Amino acid sequence: MWRWPVWALLGWTVFVWIGRIRNGGSLLLALSFLVLAGLALWRVRPFLTLSAAWTVGVWVVRTPYILVHDHPADFKIVHTVLAVVSVGLAVTAQRHVQRERQATTAPARL
Repeated sequence: MWRWPVWALLGWTVFVWIGRIRNGGSLLLALSFLVLAGLALWRVRPFLTLSAAWTVGVWVVRTPYILVHDHPADFKIVHTVLAVVSVGLAVTAQRHVQRERQATTAPARL
């Protein structure tokens, strides 16, 4: 169950959102990600799915907002990279969990 996609998503999530707190960003948003990551360590499947969906949803909303507003180019580049890596890891981890779930529920062939 615990393969690199799951560890990568959880590690990346902690890295990104602890950095957000350190840089003075939204504490509630950061805590929502950190709590979901912690819960995913406890019960992987349901909370990893929720964490992946939350990651994709937040970045899909925030990235265009960041790009169209008056931010410096380096800010836009950094946040676009954060978004792409976060969404990529979320999708990869979720696919991994889905494959694991299907493998454990596949009927035995005689």
